[in-house]
Amino acid sequence: MRTANPAFTSATFSAPSMTAGYGRTMTIEGTIHRTGILLLCVLATALWTWNQFMTTRDPSTVAPYILIGVLGGLVMALVTVFKKEWSAVTAPIYALLEGLFLGGLSATLEVRFPGIAMEAVALTFGTCFCLLLAYR
Repeated sequence: MRTANPAFTSATFSAPSMTAGYGRTMTIEGTIHRTGILLLCVLATALWTWNQFMTTRDPSTVAPYILIGVLGGLVMALVTVFKKEWSAVTAPIYALLEGLFLGGLSATLEVRFPGIAMEAVALTFGTCFCLLLAYR
C-alpha cells in the first residue's frame, strides 16, 4: 500500500529488529503494559488539569495547558516519527502533554455543555482499559 505518512515508509516494516526499551521482540504482553503506562500518564495530567479548572471554574485557567499540550504534543509526535529509537522517552512525554490538552479541553467543554466531559472521558478511558484487560 502506498502512503504519504512518514511513519509508514517502505523501510518501516522491512527494517531489521531494533532495540526498543528492554528487548528486541515486541510482544502482546509488552504492548499491553506499555499502553497501560501511557494511559496512566494521560490520566494523571488530565486529572491534574481538570482539578486546576475545578478550583476556579474559569476556563481561562486551563488555556495555557491546552496550548502547551497541543504544541508540545505536536513536537513530540514529530520527534517520535523521525527518531523512532527515542520513542521510549518521547512516548511518555507525549502522553503527559496530551493529558494536559485533553484535561483542558474537557474543562472548557464542560462549561459550554455541562456533564458531557465526564461521560466522554469515562467512556473513552473505560473502553481502552477494558480492551487492555481483554487482550491480556
